[in-house]
Amino acid sequence: MKSTALSLKNRLLPLFAGLALLAGCASIGPTDDPVQRHFSWDRYVGGDDLATNCKPGEPTRYRLVYNGIYAEQRRSYDFTAQPDGGALLEARVIGSGTLTAITLTEPLKPWQGDKALHRLNAAEFERVTAALRDAGFEATAKKGLELRGDDFYWTASACRNGIFHFNAWAAEGYPGEMPAFDRARFLDVLAPFDHTGVAVNPPRKVALPPYALMMNQAREKPNQPPHRYIVGDNGLIYTQRAFN
Repeated sequence: MKSTALSLKNRLLPLFAGLALLAGCASIGPTDDPVQRHFSWDRYVGGDDLATNCKPGEPTRYRLVYNGIYAEQRRSYDFTAQPDGGALLEARVIGSGTLTAITLTEPLKPWQGDKALHRLNAAEFERVTAALRDAGFEATAKKGLELRGDDFYWTASACRNGIFHFNAWAAEGYPGEMPAFDRARFLDVLAPFDHTGVAVNPPRKVALPPYALMMNQAREKPNQPPHRYIVGDNGLIYTQRAFN
């Protein structure tokens, strides 16, 4: 059933691709439109829209994105700080999609994802920002870090006092054996505020072939290799090419 749903999605997306391209691939933030999300997801993960709109006087914003293997589950958490010290949270979960949710009026409904809003008080919001600090968010992101769609990773973006900041954590191994990724205990902190009702796809052991090999195989077969981002200067480098 999952492969059938993905196949249908791949057939439907080209029908709407022209509309998405009219708007370009720039991220405008969280969206219910699965087509627009598909074409702007990488920029959303990198927080490009937060960076573009990050100016003095704008409210503090944070975004956390969890890639629980792209084809299985993605979770995102957008926080907007409030005058009372709390924050508004828009949480989303995007899965592989199930055919049972398709309707004639909403053919892409299975891929819209699940959304939930929640208001955090000041103490709750502080727990989130403290978790970010504990994970090393304030440090400079590890330049050259590879984030693969067929593995687990986190990205975090923030706009504070008109200054944009980005960091990322990749699994780079197995649970319990990856100190940097294990420090990013965001799932535990976010659980009380995540009302999407969708269980987390937890990190697990993943045997990954070399990305260059997958790219070479893609030239011989019509399969699209999973996305791969590289952490650059305070953001992401969006590329599929092989890095030496």
